[in-house]
Amino acid sequence: MLEKYIQGTSKAVYNIYTGDESWIYAYEPETKQQSTVWVFQDEAKPTKVVRGRSTSKQMIACFFGINDHVATVALEQRRTVNSEWYTTICLPEVIGEIRKKQKNRRIILHHDNASSHTSTQTKAFLTERKIELMGHPPISVPLVASPSSCATEFQFVLRWYSY
Repeated sequence: MLEKYIQGTSKAVYNIYTGDESWIYAYEPETKQQSTVWVFQDEAKPTKVVRGRSTSKQMIACFFGINDHVATVALEQRRTVNSEWYTTICLPEVIGEIRKKQKNRRIILHHDNASSHTSTQTKAFLTERKIELMGHPPISVPLVASPSSCATEFQFVLRWYSY
């Protein structure tokens, strides 16, 4: 794959878009590392208050190109991704955003192998619109940011955004 895209210098990398879904919470759950506290041997361990589950969480799908963010599509409250949503709401919005900037360029989509991404309905939708799917290469230098790193970075940015 690196040879196909000339180590990422080929102009074809501008046609590659990647996306992933992630839960976004109304609060930032504390990690195990963050909740660690140093105490002396003779001290009692501090009481840790366990927060209840967040009543506000939202599944979002984020898509990125080589240079920037393309689209973020939110699902209804507490819903998960399925082929119907992916092909009727998510992908049309993403493709619409890409086409605003690149009317006739080819689109190469890179996403993980979730069932909604590999379903017959999704494959038919992409084929009908002449959108190519990029396979997963063996472990190598990424050509575009990986979906998981994009989602993690996006979650980090959202921590500082107030609703």
